[in-house]
Amino acid sequence: MDRHGHPFGYAHSRFVLDVDPRSKRMIRRRHLIAYSCAMISLLVWQLLFYLKAFSTLSDFHSDLVYTLGSQVLCMGLIPAAVLLIVGKGNFTANRKLLRYQPPRDKKACLLICVAVMLLITPFTMVFNALTNLFFRVIGYKRVYPVGTIYLGVGDFFLMLFFSALLPAVFEEFCHRGILLSGLEDHGSEYSAVIVSGVFFGLMHANPAQFVYAVFGGMLFAVLVIKTNSVLPAICAHFANNAVATFLDYSTQRGTAFGRFYDKITSGASILSFGVTVLVLALSVYAVIKLMQYAARKAPKPIVQRKLLGTVTLDGYVKNGKPTLCDNACLIALAVAEGLLTAILLVWGVAR
Repeated sequence: MDRHGHPFGYAHSRFVLDVDPRSKRMIRRRHLIAYSCAMISLLVWQLLFYLKAFSTLSDFHSDLVYTLGSQVLCMGLIPAAVLLIVGKGNFTANRKLLRYQPPRDKKACLLICVAVMLLITPFTMVFNALTNLFFRVIGYKRVYPVGTIYLGVGDFFLMLFFSALLPAVFEEFCHRGILLSGLEDHGSEYSAVIVSGVFFGLMHANPAQFVYAVFGGMLFAVLVIKTNSVLPAICAHFANNAVATFLDYSTQRGTAFGRFYDKITSGASILSFGVTVLVLALSVYAVIKLMQYAARKAPKPIVQRKLLGTVTLDGYVKNGKPTLCDNACLIALAVAEGLLTAILLVWGVAR
């Protein structure tokens, strides 16, 4: 047991360190400023596409341009540059704070990743089917003009890179790296997970994806905190996007799997609904049991029995409640992104 009271001789949280509280507050503000810059630039980029600034491009090419701009520029280069500037170029310190490091317990991490990936495929299939049914009932039509038409298997692998790999890398960098590390020094661990998930949902600016993205964002945040590394979340995020891309490709090209997926998800019958709910319930149960097993194998966290029975987030030292100034950027972003999502929902129903 070390002098902090940790039975394994090391801190279970990055923030259980002898760091001056003022330095912690500055770290939080730097990260939230970087995240705010990323989201403001993303909002501008999204508005350009909603206003059809790139209407001369084909749907396929405009999809690629949108992905490169939103991922590499808005959620990659811009926040990274802000972090380096306000952090005085301390790359090593930023890397550790953002958890770009190997997981602390590789075996437990592997089990948790398997659990998350087991949930991703059925959840993606079930949620896509249910949300599509709901939005058809209310008459919602997608406002965003960009879509992908697969002309062959080459397009599929190209979209795996642009729609699965790039978002996994840059969205995790922005939300589970910058935002989560800026949130968790204040308040409860639950609030850090929930707020990061909500902002992840708002970031998509797509009413049809909001609830699903919030759930996924919270799940990825738990994964990052449990493993003390953002790398497993990147892998799980890529798996989720890859499944969605594969489903889109399979249904468009009329493959055997695509026809099977259409058959079990296109109907609104009680049988179809019952099967989807059953698959989702079994997946959630399997995930909970695997995560509980992984938690028993991992070093015990400070606070016990807080999430999913024996599965907990790692406790960390609170640095007081955040002030209004601390949260000003996040509040403004939440209002702006929430308004955009609400406007798109009303617009999509009224079309």
